[in-house]
Amino acid sequence: MSAFRTTATIDWLQALRGLAAMAVVVTHAGWTLAQPAHKELAWEYFAHGALGVDLFFVISGFIMFLTTRSCDGSPRYVADFAIKRFARIWPLFLVVSLIYLGLAWQKADAFPTAYFTDVASQLVFRPVSPKASDFFLLPVDVAWTLCFEAYFYVVIAISLFSRKWRWWIVAALLTPGLVLYPLLAQDWNFSFYHQSAIAQSHYLNLAVNPMVWEFVLGLLAGWLYTRDWTQPKRPLAFCMIAAAGIAFIAIPETHTPTLYGPTIEYGGLTIFAIFMLIALASKTVQLPVTRWLVWLGTMSYSIYLTHKLGFMAAAQISAWLGIQSASARDWVGFAIHLTCGISTGALFHYAVEAPLSARVRNALLLLGRKSKEADFANTQAHPV
Repeated sequence: MSAFRTTATIDWLQALRGLAAMAVVVTHAGWTLAQPAHKELAWEYFAHGALGVDLFFVISGFIMFLTTRSCDGSPRYVADFAIKRFARIWPLFLVVSLIYLGLAWQKADAFPTAYFTDVASQLVFRPVSPKASDFFLLPVDVAWTLCFEAYFYVVIAISLFSRKWRWWIVAALLTPGLVLYPLLAQDWNFSFYHQSAIAQSHYLNLAVNPMVWEFVLGLLAGWLYTRDWTQPKRPLAFCMIAAAGIAFIAIPETHTPTLYGPTIEYGGLTIFAIFMLIALASKTVQLPVTRWLVWLGTMSYSIYLTHKLGFMAAAQISAWLGIQSASARDWVGFAIHLTCGISTGALFHYAVEAPLSARVRNALLLLGRKSKEADFANTQAHPV
């Protein structure tokens, strides 16, 4: 793949990440609208921004396929993969979790022991509640998606111990939860909300939830994208871009608001189709990507995880303005929530996520290499 193609690929992927983050913020900001007509508008249009989560999952699977193509099956490769994934997600997650704990402590005027236990649970990506319909009742409520991300990364990490058989290993690890369990339970349902809760192990609720299929769709997208025979001619590429745009515009008609899952109605299959059309078209034509979307994509994780902290400030600002007109109050408040949500994400990205993740990643990678060198030196000194 040419250098031009690689740059273009990064740009459109980052732009889609930015759109996904923006969509989630718009959905959550929409719930602040109080007037009946505005609530109806938010439900009819803004609520579909929840599909940003489905897009994040498909992108995650796609990236996992592309970035692990050089897998050599060595323990060092697996360790580096795990370190990079951990450093990407956990440091910022820890900081945000501690902020939520501090806010709960301040509100309770005493150390919230039960809340602390829940924070500890979420930091090891364990659902507090086994029910997906409760979004697992995590203290950082949007972090339910991170539980699925962590589960998927574990599956990929295990598969990387084999270069030749790794996709068969992925299939073997995912099939019990995605295929055998619904067959045995006689409950084949692709809805995120209607999964039967497994009380015995909260982790198992991640393995059997149909949302995991969206990571599989991402892997499929990665496989299709890397095939030589999937590069379309220019006229077809432009038609694919147009089809992706039409499918996006039609989402209010094809998708039920706020639902998740790998079907058209729940949104995952629609998002996969849009993503696939864009990905394949990008192999032939350079997609027109604006820099601000790429910028949003760079900060997408911070925006997603911290935008509700920004909403706290937005609520105070909206109240301070004291706007008398109910209609104006709604829309000004909505704009303030959007602005504060994205601004907070930008602040956390530059001040916390980027520097902290880099330090954690570099420190762990260095520690791993020193350990390997020490093992080698020990072997040389004490040959078998």
